[in-house]
Amino acid sequence: MMRTFAMASLSLFICGGLALADDAKPQKKKDSAVAGVVKKVDSSSRTITLTIKNKKNPDGMDKEFKIGESVKFILVDGDAKTELAAKEGLKTEKLKEGAHVRIETNAQGEVTTVTIGGEKRKKKDK
Repeated sequence: MMRTFAMASLSLFICGGLALADDAKPQKKKDSAVAGVVKKVDSSSRTITLTIKNKKNPDGMDKEFKIGESVKFILVDGDAKTELAAKEGLKTEKLKEGAHVRIETNAQGEVTTVTIGGEKRKKKDK
């Protein structure tokens, strides 16, 4: 009986340790997107500052995004979409204070796409 209790305790200890070790693995970060209103555009330093409103920050918070050479700009005007390179996208007159913008980032947090204009997504009725 003592041997059975010892073996059960040992197997429980090993399984518990394996479960804790699995939880300690870092979670992979996924690509993400954020929508907001342009507060400031600085083409010389290649940055865009957005005011982002969400449930956690109903008054909005400012976040600055660095625009790399490989960033793709998409201008949306109704059904028409126009793609621009980063250099031209930062200089377009549509990217101005008050414009609605969606910025997509990769797993490393680098900006991949900036979409300017378009309608806001409508929330689904529950």
